[in-house]
Amino acid sequence: MPLSLVLLAAWAVAFLTLNVILCVRVWRIRDLPTWRRLLPAGLLCAALAASLTRAAGITVIASTVAFPLNMATLVVAYGEIRAHRRSARADNRARELAP
Repeated sequence: MPLSLVLLAAWAVAFLTLNVILCVRVWRIRDLPTWRRLLPAGLLCAALAASLTRAAGITVIASTVAFPLNMATLVVAYGEIRAHRRSARADNRARELAP
């Protein structure tokens, strides 16, 4: 097997692992409404379903939809985590300044 295929497979596994980790982190943020906690996981499931269409021989859907959905999962989950951290820092600062 050529080295480029091994590197591509390793990159794909690392990218999927990162997406799953971020989805779990967003899922555990209890301050968010349910739909916002479910959004990254739903996007990831849709991306995985689109990727699985490649096995059925429908490569157009997999090529067109799967990667953008994976990127959307990454962006939405990372944005939610950053927003939660930012609000937590603001809350901590407010508690420190309160008499």
